[in-house]
Amino acid sequence: MKTLLANGPSNLYATEMEQFGRLTGHWATRITYYPTDGSPARHVSGEWEFGYALEGRAVLDVWRWPGPGELPASGRAPHQECGLCVRIWDPRLQLWRFTFHGTARGDLVHMYARQIDQDIVMEHATGSDLTRWTFTDITPHTFHWRNQRSTNGGHTWRLDQEADAHRLKTAHQTG
Repeated sequence: MKTLLANGPSNLYATEMEQFGRLTGHWATRITYYPTDGSPARHVSGEWEFGYALEGRAVLDVWRWPGPGELPASGRAPHQECGLCVRIWDPRLQLWRFTFHGTARGDLVHMYARQIDQDIVMEHATGSDLTRWTFTDITPHTFHWRNQRSTNGGHTWRLDQEADAHRLKTAHQTG
């Protein structure tokens, strides 16, 4: 597995790698789910870990909820996810190719991503059904993420879930 993880970004696309690279590290999340049936929103804590990979030419992350403190004694919650995201910069397209693998329910999502102003926007289309995942309000210590869907080609959007994240300090960090 030494080949999988990298200590930093490749020099080939250093500017582009920084788009997702600024998220490298370990984050605590507060996730809100908005059911389509109008029932009350559901909240859960989680963790999100980002790191460089594949000789610094990719950014991987692992998205996990609920957090370890909320798992029942059995170690399995009725609603949980542990997913892997792989992001690779495509210099020909000048976009990120993105794949999410959700291990709890077998979800597989392919998207393209790009930076728009200070936000990172990931999109997927199947006919007139659109999905948009956006990282926004990114600082060294926090970020916000939202998952929106449109069933009418982008004329209207529905918020499905969002997450507020704050960076967890490690033993070698101060301040």
